[in-house]
Amino acid sequence: MTIKRHPNASDICADITDALHRRWYDPKTIAVSASGWGVHLNGTVHTWYDRQMAGWTAWSAPGATTVDNDIRVV
Repeated sequence: MTIKRHPNASDICADITDALHRRWYDPKTIAVSASGWGVHLNGTVHTWYDRQMAGWTAWSAPGATTVDNDIRVV
């Protein structure tokens, strides 16, 4: 039996922010927040693909079990 430790929300946010920055992310356009196992994305991007990419990146973060993608396409 393995007991998983509760994820640290700031670590999850940092991991997602770093991953987005490596791809195309400008910190002024997307805000990342986490609470427990959940991640919330908020902000604006220029294409639906960028919105999807941000969501996929958040889902791939260790410890993230839910992602609320509230990013708007403008």
